[in-house]
Amino acid sequence: MRRDLYVFDMDYTLIDVDSSTMWCRYLFERGIVRDPNFLKREAELMAQYDAGTMDVRDYISFMMGALQHLTAAEINKLCAQYVREVLSQHVFPQARALIRELQEQGEQILVLSASAAFIVRSAAALFKLAPEQVIAIEVARDGEHYGTTIVGQPPYKSGKVLCLQAWQHSHGWEGARVHFWTDSHNDLPLCRYASCAQAVNPSPEFAAAAQELDMPILHWRVA
Repeated sequence: MRRDLYVFDMDYTLIDVDSSTMWCRYLFERGIVRDPNFLKREAELMAQYDAGTMDVRDYISFMMGALQHLTAAEINKLCAQYVREVLSQHVFPQARALIRELQEQGEQILVLSASAAFIVRSAAALFKLAPEQVIAIEVARDGEHYGTTIVGQPPYKSGKVLCLQAWQHSHGWEGARVHFWTDSHNDLPLCRYASCAQAVNPSPEFAAAAQELDMPILHWRVA
């Protein structure tokens, strides 16, 4: 019997913000990062992301470079606090309800995101998803500290397809029918790979591409 695999992007798909941008703001507003140009540089990188030209390695190097004075344990604790205080207020109720329904049906669910894994795993807990249900950017570790580089293939653009295929192979899910939800034109390679993809609050550019692929368009809002 053919199985179904339900895959969700995180930012602007399950939540109505970018978790990395909000994390950077959280760090700056609380004085964890004090570089006056920090948020300006972050905005420049995100503009590149929106244009589809960002090298995700540059973003991780930038973000993690600002946190080298903290241990990995301190960063993880701070991130969990950030998720409770900030991201918990930005969950799409439609996403929460859909994931709850799929969980009640016993379906296999993954969050596949081009954000740092320590952020995504913490955010996924808002949906009662386990760390092993997250595929995201793994930041290198050096003893008790995170580094500034990426381990393995980053799940970004076509890399999302490669990462999902690797997960399917290692977990025995080859040939599964993949259902995918995303807001981003950067995820078009995975939209084409999926058996069924849906666009959540797409930009005009992504909406046009979604229509060409006969993707349903969803309009989700935070209450």
